Amino acid sequence: MALELSDIQTSYQHVLVGVDESEQGQVALASGVHQALEDQAKLTIATVLELGELSTTDVLSLAAVNKRREDLEKNLQTYKNFAIAQGVTNVETVLADGAKAGEVLAMELAPETKADLLIVGAHSKQGMWPSLGSQAVYIARHAKISSMIARR
Repeated sequence: MALELSDIQTSYQHVLVGVDESEQGQVALASGVHQALEDQAKLTIATVLELGELSTTDVLSLAAVNKRREDLEKNLQTYKNFAIAQGVTNVETVLADGAKAGEVLAMELAPETKADLLIVGAHSKQGMWPSLGSQAVYIARHAKISSMIARR
């Protein structure tokens, strides 16, 4: 049976990029912006507040959780402004809560946003997702859409 190349998707309509505050998160963002520009696609920039990253004392303090959420919202606005400055015209941001960022991105946000490409950084030694390497593996194995692991 011959492969019909005309049936293969060659561009994306909606890019979902998972970011954190690490260098790899910035690499993922840059890759997402590039892909959105290349395909004239919608770009959704998402970050996940993992309550497991906060100390037990902070989790019990609503003020600490709200402060962290506020900081993440500011970061998302900065990332959105960057994407717009690069020429992306359709940009949204999402702040989600969850236990594992990879699972939230792949199993919740990707279907909710109707994204057809999910981009994350290869790993994070600091920032929100210290175990993003394992989260990236989770995404590559379980996402129902195309995924890209961006690396510097």
